Amino acid sequence: MQSILIIMKHSSQYSSNDKSEWSHSHDFPIEEIWNTETTIAAFVAPRLKAFKSLKKHGFPPEMNNERQWNSTIQKIIDAFEILGRPYTPTDEEDPIVEEGLDLFRKYYRNLWD
Repeated sequence: MQSILIIMKHSSQYSSNDKSEWSHSHDFPIEEIWNTETTIAAFVAPRLKAFKSLKKHGFPPEMNNERQWNSTIQKIIDAFEILGRPYTPTDEEDPIVEEGLDLFRKYYRNLWD
């Protein structure tokens, strides 16, 4: 996890390179600390999209095929894209987020190729 945060620290998407505005105890821009869920979601979503686009060498045993696996990955992507926005999900988006996060937890260890 620390390597992910180090990569994120050097990303150009963050507004402040002035370390005087960074969290002194964590050495990250304070915006990242205040909005940790948004920061993580913004990091995860594009990587899941890239993973989904791969011609994978397998899929979880309970899946019937790669198409079903990609559909599951898309549900996870949808959740992280919603969470990556700077506002609270709507009542209509909440079930999408909950399903996607549940699937992320369930299949986290299958996100490799």
